[in-house]
Amino acid sequence: MSSAISPRSARNDRGIHRRSLLAGTAAGLVATGLALPAFADTPPDLAGLVARVTEGAVPERARIRLEIPALAENGNSVDTRIVVDSPMTEADHVRWIHLIAEKNPFPDMARFHLGPRAGRAEVATTLRIAQSQKVVALASLSDGRFVMTDADIVVTLSACIDGG
Repeated sequence: MSSAISPRSARNDRGIHRRSLLAGTAAGLVATGLALPAFADTPPDLAGLVARVTEGAVPERARIRLEIPALAENGNSVDTRIVVDSPMTEADHVRWIHLIAEKNPFPDMARFHLGPRAGRAEVATTLRIAQSQKVVALASLSDGRFVMTDADIVVTLSACIDGG
């Protein structure tokens, strides 16, 4: 005599109903999906971003100037200039200049590689700033030290906003 098991009451060898298993799996996936955006929206702190670039070294607050407007009407186009006081010789020069904005979707906004043949440690660029925040200019020197400065900027029309 054969007994037919209906698909609705199908159990595995451990006595678990297929529907219960599917419902539990779906609930787990939904819970995982809800937890991820909460962490994705948490911006890294500015000190952590600087420490990542400097590999833990404490930068000196000298010899670098960040020229950025205190108020930007449109965050899509913010003219910025960074100048580092350096002789730009083989023995003493700027290796890298980093621009960091902690509230941007990609906080490491720009990285400029320089060398003694650059002549002067100066860069100018146009940035996209997501919202009002602090912007950091950080320079890596040839002797392994770092110098930094920062500036607050108020943005009235934000940039870098995702449509979703």
